Amino acid sequence: MFKKILSVVTIILVIIIGYTTFSDKVIINGHEETMFQATLEAMKELNIWVLLLLIPEQALMYFSAGQMYFAFLKERKKIRLSMLKLTRISLEINFVNHTMPSGGMSGLAYLIWRLKSLDVSAGQVSFIHALRYSICAVANAVQTMIAIVIVLAVGCVAPENYGYLWLAGVIAAGVMLLIATGYLIVRKQKNVDWVSVKIEKLAKFFEKRAKARGKTTRFRAESVQRFFTDLRNDYLALRRNRKILWKPVVWGALFSFLELATYWVVGIAMGHPEILPQIMIAEGIASVVGTVLVTPGGLGGYEGAMIAVLAATGVDLSVATIVVVVTRIVVLTGTILSGLGFYQQALMSRSDKFSVEEKALKK
Repeated sequence: MFKKILSVVTIILVIIIGYTTFSDKVIINGHEETMFQATLEAMKELNIWVLLLLIPEQALMYFSAGQMYFAFLKERKKIRLSMLKLTRISLEINFVNHTMPSGGMSGLAYLIWRLKSLDVSAGQVSFIHALRYSICAVANAVQTMIAIVIVLAVGCVAPENYGYLWLAGVIAAGVMLLIATGYLIVRKQKNVDWVSVKIEKLAKFFEKRAKARGKTTRFRAESVQRFFTDLRNDYLALRRNRKILWKPVVWGALFSFLELATYWVVGIAMGHPEILPQIMIAEGIASVVGTVLVTPGGLGGYEGAMIAVLAATGVDLSVATIVVVVTRIVVLTGTILSGLGFYQQALMSRSDKFSVEEKALKK
């Protein structure tokens, strides 16, 4: 019954997100239009042959995302997945991240559930998830710094808009500092134990409150300890054999560039290939806005931030708007079409398996 309810909720969320996105209003050349209308109008001016490059570009991007996860698992758990299976799971995770309101945590929760059948623990999944985002964050920060140097050298940013460059630089530096802090925590067992104890106490507090209300919880202290032990073991394995890291780093760098390339392809189709540095800066700021928002995929704030920063860094407002609007519509459409079916199939098959296992345990 639960899986049916979840399927219905997912479909409803997809409909709401699709309607909200397509009907959202934007200003193009002084005229107010919905994002869907603006996309249709823009298609008349875009080079369709260039735009078709988005199909292989998006496929490679999703495959790269999957490789970041499984290149590490192949070495640690000796897990072997076919290219088709790898890409499929990546599409499922991408769909979940774009449709579930969670501030970016839905992908992690889904991945933990999805990889349970492969005997991968929550701690191990969390480690590779953190590793993936750390690699991408570092790659984005480096790209942002390079882009800032380029736009300053070219002189396409007005002095009164230098604040945006400072903001992008501070965000890039802050991300690097955050990752360094995480590294300092995990590199020593006493730090890991301290964090584990604090989270354990917090979980017990909520468990007591739940019991006081007559509710039951599945919290177990040993689960918290096992979770952080798995994190620590994966870190130690990485430290012993640093060669395990190079494949996820390469795939992560490729994925980070392909995320930007999605906007760049649309810009090229409009006849503006020169806006790549501005896209790098805008995406660096907008990604933070999208992460903070709990709306699916940062819907609403992400687009507004991208357009504002692109315009402030020298891109014509109408060009910036069309690039962002067309890209977001194409990405959202592709995400739903490519991931919904796989997600529903995985939900049904895995739920059936868990139901059988639960019945066997009761007996």
